[in-house]
Amino acid sequence: MKQRLIYLLLIFTVPIFSQNLTPRTPTTFSSVPSTIEEFRALHSQTAATPEGAAAMVVLAMNIYGKDPILGNQALVVSVLTKNRSRSNKPGNLDGIDLGNSDKYLVGQLDKYKMLSNGYWKGAEPANGYTPSLPLTVETFTNPYSGDESSGKIKLFVGTRGASSFRPITLEKDSDGLWRSKEFSSLFVGMQVAK
Repeated sequence: MKQRLIYLLLIFTVPIFSQNLTPRTPTTFSSVPSTIEEFRALHSQTAATPEGAAAMVVLAMNIYGKDPILGNQALVVSVLTKNRSRSNKPGNLDGIDLGNSDKYLVGQLDKYKMLSNGYWKGAEPANGYTPSLPLTVETFTNPYSGDESSGKIKLFVGTRGASSFRPITLEKDSDGLWRSKEFSSLFVGMQVAK
């Protein structure tokens, strides 16, 4: 039993130490929005901080896993205004959609189903990526993350589905809210659920 406890501690703490990470305040959601209006309202409250903005991207990914149209719209809200493009394709949000490179990344959610739940606290391959409740996103900084006061910062989103936590670069947008500038690492595959 003691060896098993030591093994579990190593599994869950090695990524933090190996990446020289410092924890940020976790972001918790009591429910998942079911409309884009609900998502926007939650975003305007939560994305006042970089860790809240990173968590909103994770929430949008989760929504996409259940409802690709609503999830895509939620991702549009979560990325920087300058990373969006005009679109008249189905699923756009008020004539706006993700840019082509971000659109490609979102397609990975169709390929790697575990990604939509893989960044919640408690979700891991051994439990089929079933998150703990309430839904919580843990984020971290490292010595090279930058300074939040500059309006740009790189955070690392915790996951038990990979050997290292995944970076996301965030910037303060023109409306004063934080949004994702670069989040490609969140769409890289994870370990297969057991």
